[in-house]
Amino acid sequence: MCTLKNNIAVLIIAAGYSSRMHDFKPLLTFGQTTALERLIQTYQRHGIEHIYIVTGHRQEDMIETLKSYKVNIVYNEDYAKGMFSSIQKGIQVIDKTVDAFYMQPVDIPLIKVRSLESLYQAYRHTGKGVIYPMFLGRKGHPPLIDMKYKEQILLSNGEGGLKRVLEAFELDALHVSVLDKSVLMDMDTPEDYQKLLVYESINAPTKEECLAMMLENNVSENIIKHCEAVEKMVCIVYAQIASFGLDIDIHTLSAAALLHDIARKEKNHAFVGAIQLRAMGYDAIGDIIATHMDIDVDDTLPLTAHELLFLADKLVHEDEVCGFEKRFEKALKKCEGNLEAQNNIVKRLNATKAIIVKIQNLTCKAFPYG
Repeated sequence: MCTLKNNIAVLIIAAGYSSRMHDFKPLLTFGQTTALERLIQTYQRHGIEHIYIVTGHRQEDMIETLKSYKVNIVYNEDYAKGMFSSIQKGIQVIDKTVDAFYMQPVDIPLIKVRSLESLYQAYRHTGKGVIYPMFLGRKGHPPLIDMKYKEQILLSNGEGGLKRVLEAFELDALHVSVLDKSVLMDMDTPEDYQKLLVYESINAPTKEECLAMMLENNVSENIIKHCEAVEKMVCIVYAQIASFGLDIDIHTLSAAALLHDIARKEKNHAFVGAIQLRAMGYDAIGDIIATHMDIDVDDTLPLTAHELLFLADKLVHEDEVCGFEKRFEKALKKCEGNLEAQNNIVKRLNATKAIIVKIQNLTCKAFPYG
């Protein structure tokens, strides 16, 4: 859990009819919990104690769901008037010791703690009155709003909603880049809900999130193109062996390929990149990245994701597929006179050949990229 943030609250708006969903959004399930509970748990891990839930439709069901949580339930009798009426109702009862609050719609349920922490740190260090999360240039939820704007929100007639109110304070706003697509992912419709279920089930960043991570780390355009080419190649190779029942998760492998050179500017970049991904909670991806430069191949064991990434990286020069034999020949010539470097190159060449042999033995087909 992050450090307690006694001066910050969250206002979770969960009062509407969910008419477009044809189901009640706050109580839709994600694993063993509801969307509403998932948000409460996320904010608790973020260190938020002041949690306010604005309810309306199906009030009794909400009270039953929330009975084991230490939260403040605020009933909006005018919930039929829309979300802004619930925001106004909620901020009236926020504790006076609170300096700012997250405005959190319940239908954006998969917010990650690290994104909330980015918003909080920006608020702390800049003093800006409205902090918005941005994912690849698109504004998302939740904004973190200073309580100094409480009166302006309460005095609004609601036309244009909260967005219209906050537009007047753009000079006091800050847009903070986050690495999680979830800030944009709502669930207005059953199709949206299904997309969220799929997103949650994959314990790996999406391609867009991988791009956001690379941009955050100032990875150059040519390296991004190389990583994209390696990802394309690793998916081609994976498709050849996917039907053989190997314990390889394509989503994890794909993300590792996209992120394998995230620390390319650093010495021992495979090791540094692995540490970065593990620190973000992606241990499996970090482990695969760690071996993309050097790997020990055991021909008695099944193919691994580590081996597939290592191979794909050796089949791509810059952003083009290449023959690995010629690539290694050039590398050896470049290192003439440096025995240690040449030994490392020969070791990588032998590992590449050994992985190809494993693929050919598995598929009983010639490997088409050589």
